[in-house]
Amino acid sequence: MAEAKRQQIQKKVAAGVKRNNDRGRTTVVDRVGERALEAKDRFTEFAKEHPITTIAGGVALGFLVSSMFRGSPTRKLGKQAGEQASKLASVGAELAMAYAAQALAASEPARKEAAEKLGDLGETALKYGKSGTDTATEVARTAGKRIARAIHGRFN
Repeated sequence: MAEAKRQQIQKKVAAGVKRNNDRGRTTVVDRVGERALEAKDRFTEFAKEHPITTIAGGVALGFLVSSMFRGSPTRKLGKQAGEQASKLASVGAELAMAYAAQALAASEPARKEAAEKLGDLGETALKYGKSGTDTATEVARTAGKRIARAIHGRFN
């Protein structure tokens, strides 16, 4: 039994030594090459699964690289597009301001009428508020008396 255990341990040690020796034979260049192949395989798999995303990413990367050079057509187009966008934004802002001024002017009569009606409503509420409070107080007082009589009648 002990001999079998000893042989098993010796086999494990020998396998470990062999693994360590094999590790020493692979150089950094070998490992980098293996990783590069793995990365290429992963990219190829991704490109097959998502072709449109891959094309869009390639075009975007191409524009980015092209825009780094001074005389590139991409850089000129980008500059022109930025100028056009700022002009369009200023025209849009002017239109929005004109529309807001027109809406404000159109709402002025409605605002005045609403203010008048609100004032009338406030006066009416004040007028009836006092009598409403008195009525509510009287109803509560009457209900309290009836409840007291009912309870008194039950216990007597």
